[in-house]
Amino acid sequence: MLCLLFFSMICLPLKGEEEKAAPQPKVKKIGENRYRIGLVEFDAKSRAISIPAVVNMREGGPIEYVLVHENGKVHEAVLTTAASPLDIQIAMKLLKYKAGNGDVFNKLLPPELLKKEGGKKEDRGDTVFFGFEPDGSSTPIPAYELIVDGEDAEAMEAGGWTYTGSVLEGDTFMAEAEGSILAIYLDHLSLFNMTRDGADLDDRWGARTSAIPEIGTKGIFRIHPREIEVTN
Repeated sequence: MLCLLFFSMICLPLKGEEEKAAPQPKVKKIGENRYRIGLVEFDAKSRAISIPAVVNMREGGPIEYVLVHENGKVHEAVLTTAASPLDIQIAMKLLKYKAGNGDVFNKLLPPELLKKEGGKKEDRGDTVFFGFEPDGSSTPIPAYELIVDGEDAEAMEAGGWTYTGSVLEGDTFMAEAEGSILAIYLDHLSLFNMTRDGADLDDRWGARTSAIPEIGTKGIFRIHPREIEVTN
């Protein structure tokens, strides 16, 4: 039944675009409420999504992404994944997460265009939360703990990211083409963007070495509809 929802839910968040035909994804049922698309696994009950990831950077900066595809902007990301951004998008749609820019990118607009082209907060997509669970550990590291704020040398402020959903240019889904998944510095091509202060600054953020496992550490990157509970 879940597979049959694809054609009604995969539409990307574009206005004035005709829907593009796309092949039906190979959604496989792997448990009572669990499904898999490529390397992406998701739970229809909890709405959690799991993808494989590996530590790519653990010191230095600037960092513009928490997570990118392994063929994306790896020089600016803490984690990478072999999972397809399009498959993540499909899982998000099947789980009925709402995508939308709202006012997320308003900070990038000059004042004279803000009133005409700026969005509204109420039109943002859903807020979601992320965590990285290294192999051999049952304790997830919230995504914001992986990033240091150059303003005060402390961990990034706690919170989630907005599901903006990327864009379609011609027949190309740009998150797939660019490999952009979880952005720190605002990127309209990325699946997820943040709304914290400093999201419009590309040199503010760095890797938080004290919280990041060794480079090459594999694990599972999880997307949740609510804050991840961490047991110390």
